Amino acid sequence: MTVHIDEQSERVGNWGTDRNGSSELPMSIPVPVPRPQSTKIKVLVVLLAVVTGIAAAFGAYIIGTHAAEGAAEPVIWAAATFVATTTLMIHLSEKTGLIE
Repeated sequence: MTVHIDEQSERVGNWGTDRNGSSELPMSIPVPVPRPQSTKIKVLVVLLAVVTGIAAAFGAYIIGTHAAEGAAEPVIWAAATFVATTTLMIHLSEKTGLIE
């Protein structure tokens, strides 16, 4: 979260001179430095999300075979669990700043 103060915007580019005629530096404003994003990190995070989704889907399928009587219900549970888990992992990775 970045907080902007009105005083800082007035000081940007305000160059002046002191009594000796030398120029003084403007007020330094902290600038957020972007983190370097590597393609490898993005690929690994997405791969981790997919593998986590597969593991969750496999677990849901196993539980579904014991809980449901039909053959289609465990497959539907596994597919829904895969989509939900993978989406959640990608969303959490974006929120924590691993990928953008």
